[in-house]
Amino acid sequence: MKLHPVEVLGREEHGRHVLLRYRWTGEAPRPGQFVMARPQNHAGLDPFLPRPLFAHDHEGETVSLLFEVRGRGTALLAGEDAGLLVSAPLGRGFGTEGSGPVALIGGGVWVSPLKLLSRRLKGSGVGHDVYLEVPEGAPEAYAEFLRTRYESAALIETGGASDPPRAVLDRVGELSGYATLYVSGTAETLQAAKHAAEGVVSAQLALRERMACANGSCYGCAVPVWEAGEKTYRRACVEGPVFRAEALAW
Repeated sequence: MKLHPVEVLGREEHGRHVLLRYRWTGEAPRPGQFVMARPQNHAGLDPFLPRPLFAHDHEGETVSLLFEVRGRGTALLAGEDAGLLVSAPLGRGFGTEGSGPVALIGGGVWVSPLKLLSRRLKGSGVGHDVYLEVPEGAPEAYAEFLRTRYESAALIETGGASDPPRAVLDRVGELSGYATLYVSGTAETLQAAKHAAEGVVSAQLALRERMACANGSCYGCAVPVWEAGEKTYRRACVEGPVFRAEALAW
């Protein structure tokens, strides 16, 4: 996997979330694809591996990444003085063939790939509704970011809800009214959407798995799937990270 030095165009902080923009003239990312990213001039081996981050948006020669600072690796990426090394877009993203209307569902703080997806659907004339969870404890700066960047989205505050994923799906309403659900969220959100969609509507889920090689060699990101009635495993970095809900053996 080759990492390319890129020009960082800007960083914005929204609570613990960082929106990082950089110049990219290579192959355009498709909705649901990810890149591997690491600081350019960081000395030492901590962290040793780059971080997999969904492409949040792409316009012209600008790609943006949206991530939450959760540890040393993401904290270094968020640093104002950090140069950036990134890979070309990787993985298999969302399939956007077909007609609408469709629903985009973001659970918890995992909304990152839905912005680029919304842009592409709008450009194709596919009608879509966006539902984003504002989880309990999310800083107001993050909620305000969602309001400004997803102007027509329904924001669902789940503070105090006994079952936040169920609260989000209840807000979506009758799932059969949509041709497809596109879901990016916590493990609980993905599982709830998979079971709610079963036998009702097609759904595509964006998975987040720990990745090391990002080329399928290490099998560290393998997820269980059904194939011809048999349980097997597929690599999220190559065959994913987006999977059709019915294929996942959860």
